[in-house]
Amino acid sequence: MPIIDPPDARSILAIVAHPDDIEAWCAGTLARAIDGDATVRLLLVTSGDKGSGDPAADARAVAMRREGEAVEAARLLGIADVAFLRYTDGEVENTQPLLRDIVGAIRRWQPEVVFTFDPEHPLPRYISHRDHRTVGRATLDAIYPLARDPLAFPAQLRDGLMTHKVGAVWLFASAVADSYVDIATTFDRKVAARLAHASQTADPAALPERFRTRDRDAGAPVGLPLAEGFTIVTIGR
Repeated sequence: MPIIDPPDARSILAIVAHPDDIEAWCAGTLARAIDGDATVRLLLVTSGDKGSGDPAADARAVAMRREGEAVEAARLLGIADVAFLRYTDGEVENTQPLLRDIVGAIRRWQPEVVFTFDPEHPLPRYISHRDHRTVGRATLDAIYPLARDPLAFPAQLRDGLMTHKVGAVWLFASAVADSYVDIATTFDRKVAARLAHASQTADPAALPERFRTRDRDAGAPVGLPLAEGFTIVTIGR
């Protein structure tokens, strides 16, 4: 279970299901990569339109608010671009349209490294959000082999989006994480970004300590005070 640095990459793409997902699992590592001059971009498959406890809430209004919160959180972290696919929250399926859209983002931004959910060994065990598992699986399917193959979604090539081979995928929310990044220097930024998601924060005063406890527990196996864990998949050329 090694302690590692963030990816040594100039271009990183995080692909997640909901507007507050990276803050929960990998924002400290992404912030460290940004501090090391990486360009990090964020692709949100849904806008979190089901993210309200009010049965009378309007899903479109919820989504619009959450998109604004995601943009502000990204600004605090230093993320260069945020894109929204606007699939329905809680109903994401690994379909050809979703694969096409993810492949298009990969071809547009040409990331060396992609961050996404671990779909095979997800956390929390047994009750991980189905959108998380689906987005993780679809992202891996899009990376290999679709984004690299010119006969997959050829209309994108005609539109100027060239094929691309991602070098590695960093899977977070992974029950079998084997690599850990020290996020002590970026923990406060991670928390500030999460607090920007005000609609999802019932108790802002309690959230920093809750995050501190989780990241302390993540780092405990390798002696780090605050850490994020990953399973890293290297993509063969």
